[in-house]
Amino acid sequence: MKQSLIAVIYLEPDRVSLRILELPKLRIVNNVESGELVVGTSRVSNYVENMTAIVNNIDGFKQQIKDYQVKKVSFYGALEDLDKVTARYVADQLEVRTGLKITWLNNNQLMAQSMSCVVNHLSEFKNLSKHCLYLVSLGLDSLSLAFFHHGNFETLWELDLGGAQISRLVDRLRQTTTNPQEIIQDYISSKLGYIAPELIQKKKTTLLIQNAPALSKRYVSRGSHLGEVPLDLFDKPDEPVDLLAPSKGLWSGLAVENYRKNLLVPNYMVIARAAQLIHPQKAYVTNISVMDGLTNGIAVNNDQSCQQVQTMIRTSADDLAQRYGVDTAHQHFVTHFALQFFDQLRPIHRLGNHERLLLEIACKVDDIGNFINQRSHYRHSAYILQANPWIGLSDEDNQIIAEVARYHSAESPTIFQPHYRRLDDDIQLTVAKLAAILRVVDSLDDSRQQKITKINLKLTDDGRLKIKATANDDLVLEKWSFSTKAKLFTDVYGIKPVLIERG
Repeated sequence: MKQSLIAVIYLEPDRVSLRILELPKLRIVNNVESGELVVGTSRVSNYVENMTAIVNNIDGFKQQIKDYQVKKVSFYGALEDLDKVTARYVADQLEVRTGLKITWLNNNQLMAQSMSCVVNHLSEFKNLSKHCLYLVSLGLDSLSLAFFHHGNFETLWELDLGGAQISRLVDRLRQTTTNPQEIIQDYISSKLGYIAPELIQKKKTTLLIQNAPALSKRYVSRGSHLGEVPLDLFDKPDEPVDLLAPSKGLWSGLAVENYRKNLLVPNYMVIARAAQLIHPQKAYVTNISVMDGLTNGIAVNNDQSCQQVQTMIRTSADDLAQRYGVDTAHQHFVTHFALQFFDQLRPIHRLGNHERLLLEIACKVDDIGNFINQRSHYRHSAYILQANPWIGLSDEDNQIIAEVARYHSAESPTIFQPHYRRLDDDIQLTVAKLAAILRVVDSLDDSRQQKITKINLKLTDDGRLKIKATANDDLVLEKWSFSTKAKLFTDVYGIKPVLIERG
């Protein structure tokens, strides 16, 4: 029994939770949530001020973990709007006071875990997403809207429409106006309005709502994970409501904790406005939560969840590349041969499959900066990528991809480059290794004509990497580009690449 149990602790801005599971069936043995944590007035994350309450709750959890004789404990925390420096301070304080090391996850990572659980564990999902499905996931700081078509994930939008965020806006507005509903409606419309042209309106469209505990308690029956929500619930989002008295009227019958009642109306108005734009044929709510995603995903190293998240990451990369008009043939060439280089050179770069995925994503999007300007396109690619974090990837992973894209062309990751110099020490070498591979492969299609059809690699005893390229045309331009871009590979790996052309 001792070896078959695992404990997962999850820290959010408004609560901390414990779940004990029995492996391998993932049966829930115990599930506990803390009382209310005070959400910040300027930022949602308020961990520093809540530290005493958090530690007291975790101490109680540790006693339960001891009682169940659980040896493996995973501790995750939601970054929400927490900055990197404060996150380090909080993590250190938690480790000192509880002995547990926290793993911070950003919104995109949490959303990916949650979505993968919905896809893999909601038995009705395949039927719901048979045509078009929009998944609305409500958060304290932001709202996520994902689109599935024929059962497959296609794209994701993250919007500044978190319930706590809107609630704070209400508190500020009520000092200057009696009922700020009209202003809040305009605010919500402005945020949803910019993606309105991208929302595909078809006859067979379904809306699925997640992380809405009030709705799930009302419409999801015991023993189920899905409940249908009547569409007329959202028919009148413009009808006057009292934002300051959510316990009255429409919301009086919803069972919800007192401290979450101030989120009811903002969340309702967001869902209603989204429903107006999407025009769903049916609406549903699921009680599958972020904790469910964690305990069915990364906390137990679930291969199915990992594959689902990686599929979402690759899909997002393809979507971004298409949006910025990337040359598809060149993209496929670079991605294919860069991964061949990575796989055959594992003994010298000593990176893992996760870094392979980061290289693959960088290959797909390294040229998106051409959309802005071909001159210095690599710099444009970098800041576009910095502004478009990937679903399922950490902030560090996003930074690696952006920097690899920056250095795939003319600039090199050296101490003289300010962007490279400011990177954390633990990712500088990874950026350099991946950029060196991508840079060599990119030079092999400098003409953008995919002249090379096959590549064979051979490491020689005299410190060279022979790249034997089978081509259907001359490689004059490619050889010139290669002679310049291969230098980074030599600097990073201490091995000189040599291009050998085969007719």
